[in-house]
Amino acid sequence: MSGELRWAVTDGPAGTAAVALPDDGMAAHVLGLDHGRGFWCSREAGGCGSRLVLEARDGARPHFRHPADGRCALNGSDAGPAYEQLRHRRAMGAWLAAQGFRPRLEEVPGSGGLHVVVAEASSALVVQLSSLPDTAWRERDDRYRRRVRHVTWFYGPEAGSAGDTELAVRGVAYAVRRHNTGLLVGVRDVAGGTRWVRLGACRLTADGFEAPGAAEARALHARRAADRQQAARRAARCAERAAQGPRDHPRAEAPPLLPFPA
Repeated sequence: MSGELRWAVTDGPAGTAAVALPDDGMAAHVLGLDHGRGFWCSREAGGCGSRLVLEARDGARPHFRHPADGRCALNGSDAGPAYEQLRHRRAMGAWLAAQGFRPRLEEVPGSGGLHVVVAEASSALVVQLSSLPDTAWRERDDRYRRRVRHVTWFYGPEAGSAGDTELAVRGVAYAVRRHNTGLLVGVRDVAGGTRWVRLGACRLTADGFEAPGAAEARALHARRAADRQQAARRAARCAERAAQGPRDHPRAEAPPLLPFPA
């Protein structure tokens, strides 16, 4: 059922350690044993903060149940995207904290992702998990860049078209996906390649976000841009010569006909 709650957190009513129930009942029981402290409906995901009961009966799909007298505005169908955001937030926050930063999360209503500001590096990190029209991407990107020096977007599978837009503009775009409790970053280039690296292999510096393979992607974009410009200049010169040809090289007159011998 779409209304069944399949998500929870394991670190308290306002927690961010999100877990999703597997479909298999035995695997759900194992998850319950692994997290003996229990499960909560996270306020950070828009839930009520109440403790949840794991239901994993034979023949039924595992799910979490609120207390009998509990009332919550977050239903099962809305919980997935909200808890998915928590997973990305937790991993991103841990990565930044390990580098000594103190990130600030800013809510962007209806954005389907995260907006993390790192004032010490004059950077904004945007995790976009839902689809985003091209015009909306450009508007938000311009707005963020008026506030900080560096803006880095990370695109989930549903936001691939927005990633295509940035790739065409800047020569590199970053995909993102979960890997266990962490994140993988996909460095995309204009040749269609994607190099996946752990988020922990990347760094945020005063010059912006740095990931293995990003410099090569930008260099490839620059070479292709230079090749296009050179081809355009050659085409322009050829067109100019073709236009000048009739004036600079008038057609030679045909030689006079000689009398036919008798």
